Amino acid sequence: MAAMKELVPEYRAASAKLAMRISEKKAAGASPAELRPLQEALRDVREVQRLLDGYYEVPRSAEVSAVGWKARKIND
Repeated sequence: MAAMKELVPEYRAASAKLAMRISEKKAAGASPAELRPLQEALRDVREVQRLLDGYYEVPRSAEVSAVGWKARKIND
């Protein structure tokens, strides 16, 4: 199993891909409702990347440390 710091570049790459996809969709005229899931995923990936990068140095928020996790509601 990889050390947490070793996973950081993978999360950075994933966040870069998501950011590019969001930019492409914005340029194509996507609606805010269409962009919202991508923006939420980008926020989550960046937060996990920050968590992994400083796992032992910074306090962890409840949102990414499995403390009080709750399933997101899917809006139809």
